[in-house]
Amino acid sequence: MSETASIRGRDVVSLNTFSSDEIRAVIARARRLKEEGYDSPLQGRSLAMVFFDPSLRTRASFAIAFSTLGGSVIDMVAGRDLWPLEMREGAVMDDIADEHVIDAARVLSEYADVIGIRALARGGPWGRERRDRVLVSFQKHAQVPIFNMESVLDHPCQAWGDALTLDEALGDLRGKRLALTWCYHPKARPLAVPHSVSVMAAKMGMHLTVASPDGYPLDHGVQSALSHAAALSGGSVQHVENLEEAVEDADVVYAASWSSLDLHDRPAEERALRNRFRDRRVTTELMGRTNDARFMHAMPIRRNVEADDAVVDADGSLVLAQAGNRLHVQRALFQDVLGV
Repeated sequence: MSETASIRGRDVVSLNTFSSDEIRAVIARARRLKEEGYDSPLQGRSLAMVFFDPSLRTRASFAIAFSTLGGSVIDMVAGRDLWPLEMREGAVMDDIADEHVIDAARVLSEYADVIGIRALARGGPWGRERRDRVLVSFQKHAQVPIFNMESVLDHPCQAWGDALTLDEALGDLRGKRLALTWCYHPKARPLAVPHSVSVMAAKMGMHLTVASPDGYPLDHGVQSALSHAAALSGGSVQHVENLEEAVEDADVVYAASWSSLDLHDRPAEERALRNRFRDRRVTTELMGRTNDARFMHAMPIRRNVEADDAVVDADGSLVLAQAGNRLHVQRALFQDVLGV
């Protein structure tokens, strides 16, 4: 445990709060668990998961990872299993909310050793959404570690699983080139995955190229964090618009889609802008410009819209390995955070 003792008792809400060495130590433990197996160190421990938004991979991988280590899991859906929650501090609760997040977080802390929260953006102005109010409120008032199961800004366990996947596929990531390519999607998609994957690449010393059309930057705070992380790790970050330029000599092509921040609360205008880029997808021709790159996507993926079938199903595709490695990383994180 000495190699990861520093993360014991910590919240896992953003990859940016962990050092490169801490990230690598969790990856190393995850690889050992994957190769050597595991026993039941979490017997008698419990995980409470609260979902404000739908989930497949995160819900399944969190529940299976915790339970296969011997723990018990309760899965709750906001709006169905919880009272409507008030998030405002000092609110006079004479409206729809029956319970304050202060009380919900404290009660769950009495029952569970870990609380997982999934709460995405609600379509308001980005300046307000980026405060991640639901996640931050639970983090502030809980007395046990909080795991971010995807929020407005971050999806740390996805990026940690991606780091494990790349470690297995490419070895030492320092100096490797990752192209994060904005691709068309018929819906405005969250920013948590591109944010967290970018931070992961920068912290691992990779040369990151973010390729997005005009009007689709990453959050300004995340961009600042990327520059700082890359400076410390020996990596680099550049932003371009052209897909062909971005993937030139890339070792990894990571396809994603995300919403326009300036139009975050104006869906009709955002959709009109996004529709201008309907032809942006990852094709076999685009992959041919790379350094025999591996293809990645966090899923769910719109086949033949974000990337062609031939790319998703190619030998170099890592999409299934990414999903599978969520289990192993989360097993490692649960043990390290709970100190077992």
